Amino acid sequence: MIAAGIAAALSPTPHARARYPAPSKSRPGANDAVWIWVGRAIQTVTFYDRPSTRSTRLAAHFRDRFFPITREVRAPFSAHNDLWYETPLGYVHSAWVLPVRVYTPQPFIRDVGEWGFWGEVSHVFTDARAEPDIESEPVYRFYGGAVYHVVDGFEDEYGAGWYKVFDEFPPTNPGHQWVLARDMRRISRAEMSPIHPFAGEKRIEVDLDRQRLVCYEGERVVFTALVASGVDRARVSTPTNRATPVGERFVLLKQPSRHMSNRPYPGGPPMAGDVFDLPGIPWNIFFDPGGAAIHGTYWHNDFGIRRSHGCVNVSIAAARWLYRWVYPIGGYEDGYIQSDLQVGTPIHVF
Repeated sequence: MIAAGIAAALSPTPHARARYPAPSKSRPGANDAVWIWVGRAIQTVTFYDRPSTRSTRLAAHFRDRFFPITREVRAPFSAHNDLWYETPLGYVHSAWVLPVRVYTPQPFIRDVGEWGFWGEVSHVFTDARAEPDIESEPVYRFYGGAVYHVVDGFEDEYGAGWYKVFDEFPPTNPGHQWVLARDMRRISRAEMSPIHPFAGEKRIEVDLDRQRLVCYEGERVVFTALVASGVDRARVSTPTNRATPVGERFVLLKQPSRHMSNRPYPGGPPMAGDVFDLPGIPWNIFFDPGGAAIHGTYWHNDFGIRRSHGCVNVSIAAARWLYRWVYPIGGYEDGYIQSDLQVGTPIHVF
């Protein structure tokens, strides 16, 4: 009953005047933001009394149900992923649980300025609607940690604040959606400032056999992360190829947010393989003209194994660090930071 009560208290509600969870812990961060860890079930997940599938099953949650995360635990599960989460409901394996930072809501800004700001979904999820009206039809469900360009604000007749977010995907008409302001956190300039901007000889190595990414400054390792690369193992010329391109590459383009989709649209390329439609993919580092990128992932949390359409998936936290570390360096208001062989950080994929 206690666990059920906690989960109910954290449930997102569809209005900006709704009561949000009071964070139990304060962690230092940008603007002294206060947040708690909440896990979202990406698909059906099971809770156990111990971090083992052989232990007693306590509960199950379906997609988009969520629960507090109290700590991380390492225990055997699969050959590539031994991470479990301890929760008030029991222990759950991490593969299909997205850990989300749920923040206290920020004050609503009606006038966002000429350019706007970068915003991060600061709740487990929020519904993006065609109009700033709770009765308006949802267009997408935006998930915690996803990043969007906020271009306008609006206050409805009930005093609820809404933010208008830009959507660059061609079939979207109109090219924006509206989300409740209390579910969107403004990303500060400090959070996007470059990491080690004067360091020389930066490079990234992506080992597809080990499913691991390593960042170097000269011969010094400064960062490492597990990845999930393309499902296929070899680059072949077929429309359904899902292999990560290998070889000596470099950063071609950086984007804080990207809507990736293979939905067909008039004048666009034909759909290849299974359909995906993913708005707000955060912290994108493109390294291949075919569209392969290193980026954050909110549709799985299982790294160390091949599972992507060709990109190099990493956690949202890892993607943010990488985005700030690689060259070229851009400004806060740059939605596209382009590069070339002379400037972009080398990326060796093998």
